[in-house]
Amino acid sequence: MLFGQVEFMPKFSVRGVWQRWRESYPKDGSKADDAITLFTGVPTMYTRLLQGYEAMDPDLQAASASAANHLRLMMCGSSALPYPIMKQWEEITGHRLLERYGMTEFVMALSNPLHGIRKGGTVGKPLPRVEVKIITEDGSETTTGVGELCVRSPSLFKEYWKQPEITKASFIDGGFFKTGDTVTVDEDSYYIILGRTNADIMKVGGYKLSALEIEAVILEHEAVSECCVLGLPDKDYGEVVCTIIVPQEEAKKKAEQELKPALSLEELRSWSTERLAPYKIPTRLFLWDSLPRNAMGKVNKKELKKLLAGES
Repeated sequence: MLFGQVEFMPKFSVRGVWQRWRESYPKDGSKADDAITLFTGVPTMYTRLLQGYEAMDPDLQAASASAANHLRLMMCGSSALPYPIMKQWEEITGHRLLERYGMTEFVMALSNPLHGIRKGGTVGKPLPRVEVKIITEDGSETTTGVGELCVRSPSLFKEYWKQPEITKASFIDGGFFKTGDTVTVDEDSYYIILGRTNADIMKVGGYKLSALEIEAVILEHEAVSECCVLGLPDKDYGEVVCTIIVPQEEAKKKAEQELKPALSLEELRSWSTERLAPYKIPTRLFLWDSLPRNAMGKVNKKELKKLLAGES
């Protein structure tokens, strides 16, 4: 008889996760009877796990990386996984994280393959019996352009409880649910989440920009630990690109010794010129100690926009 069990941690703990994996797969090559074989987390968790790994001594790093490598599968969800995080995780553990896409309203709809090519920066293709459409701002359907992802599947919910008007507004003809996420597809028909339409898509001087795309690039900077990109109101351009950065600890220490910011706007813009189109380069920069996140590890960009717009 085959069976499995799910193990919940009372609270996410970087040290606790790494230790649980090392207990599952000791250095002597054995495997514990209650070994963890599958792990799923959100991008923030993987970021924290990488930070914890970098703080370990070489021997503990080796034991931790080896133990993590023995897991059968590692998945990531809840929000888009920045490619630099995926790449670093794969380099350390050997695992290419399996990204997929779902919502409470229909559970899972798209996924990278369990066996096959898992493409970084994408959420794969529709699962069996799941139908999807990309609807542009003018209401037309596109197969190659940018628009809102709409989903129809056997697991799709019926309605929002006692909210008929909201339910009606959430569907288009044919029973497809409007997810509120802006997407496009790549050359292999893998879906790319550009962000929440009302939070991650910026309109800057006539261009529609993906905050997630810009975040992925900024995260490659050696001084950056975390970042959040959003559009702030501007009378000339509609919105301007703003980024909030949490510097790496080493960058913080060096900055304190030299009595200067860990990263200046001028330095960031100069570094970005070879990596981003001119209209995507941030024009405002905030350095914070941490990013405010909810229980799912997501940054509430709507609230941040209100806060920063009030300060500007």
